[in-house]
Amino acid sequence: SFPTRRSSDLQYSILVRSLSQLPREVQDEGNRQLALNDLYWLLRVILNRPDCQHQWILDRCREVEANPDSTLDLWSREHYKSTIITFALTIQDVLRDPEQTVGIFSHTRPIAKGFLRQIMREFESNAYLRALFPSVIWAEPKREAPKWSEDDGIVLRRNGNPKESTIEAHGLVDGQPTGKHYTLMVYDDVVTSSSVATPEMMQKTTTALEHSYNLGSEGGRRRFIGTRYHANDSYKTI
Repeated sequence: SFPTRRSSDLQYSILVRSLSQLPREVQDEGNRQLALNDLYWLLRVILNRPDCQHQWILDRCREVEANPDSTLDLWSREHYKSTIITFALTIQDVLRDPEQTVGIFSHTRPIAKGFLRQIMREFESNAYLRALFPSVIWAEPKREAPKWSEDDGIVLRRNGNPKESTIEAHGLVDGQPTGKHYTLMVYDDVVTSSSVATPEMMQKTTTALEHSYNLGSEGGRRRFIGTRYHANDSYKTI
């Protein structure tokens, strides 16, 4: 049975031990279903993040699962907001539906590429994740995927052939893409310490953010993750 909404981190530890004692095929099916339906299990167990074994992070995963979209998550730095939302939740989304297209947007493209790089490394190095989802993740992504780079994005196994990669990374103020449309847009660190030096710089970021909304497909979803740097920054407008 799945962990409940009220399960504690201690109960997860008990479930991890219990599942490890079952036959391998039962373990795999249990891990597959939990990865698709439980964000905390995916992050802590399947993505092998023992640093996330904490009741506070479990509570935040539950909070994100309850309202993943159209929400502005403003948390303090080093509180795992990008790990939970931009990293783990994006992976869970494409495992559930590899036909969707995801655009990760940050203030500048190098910042966004950093988030994409982390996801790429996970798909490349996590052999168990690939084994659980062979219909979604290439066995050898670097060799088999039609696109697999920080510049062009990554393409997972899918039936459709949209011009957008499965996951791409772009900047808001340094060259947004044109002619593309994403079913999910993840905005992480669109405001930085260097972008709030003057009112003009803050307005430039807000205007670029507004223009980026045209890149969302009809019915597309948005997520916002960040930390405040100024009382009048773009997060105030959002």
